[in-house]
Amino acid sequence: MRLPQTRSLVALTALAGTLLVLALTGPGLRSLAAAPEKERMHRDPTTQPASRPAPAANPRIKQIDAQLQTLRTQFHSQLDPLQAQIKALRDQFDPQIKSLEDERRTLVEEAKPEAVQQLDKQEVEELAKLDDHEKAAIDKVHQDFAEQRKQLRAKYQDEIKETLASKH
Repeated sequence: MRLPQTRSLVALTALAGTLLVLALTGPGLRSLAAAPEKERMHRDPTTQPASRPAPAANPRIKQIDAQLQTLRTQFHSQLDPLQAQIKALRDQFDPQIKSLEDERRTLVEEAKPEAVQQLDKQEVEELAKLDDHEKAAIDKVHQDFAEQRKQLRAKYQDEIKETLASKH
């Protein structure tokens, strides 16, 4: 298939080149990117330990915090424009791609015999029911583990309070 718009091809080529450069030169960026992602995933108060007092004003902690902040700022100053570029490309191409995929899917479905269409429909319905059951089970497991984390944190907070109180 030939692309009618050369600008689109140039934009895709530029994006691919940019991503290649990042892949080759950015192993350090990947590790930086992973840390904030992990932090965002684990900010649920039920999964976080209660805040503890910082060790007695260790200057190295302040220095590390400053370095972390600087690196995160530099990382985002380079990452944010790339994300904006990717979003613009998605906004440009996704509707066209989706439209063609939908049209293709419709044509393929219409070409199937009626009995096969019925079996496909039945399969989709049963898979949807199974997905709902799976989601409910996963939610229940998440709630159970969140409660266990909460209990563990409370236990250790009580032990910390007792330890601190016994020192005074």
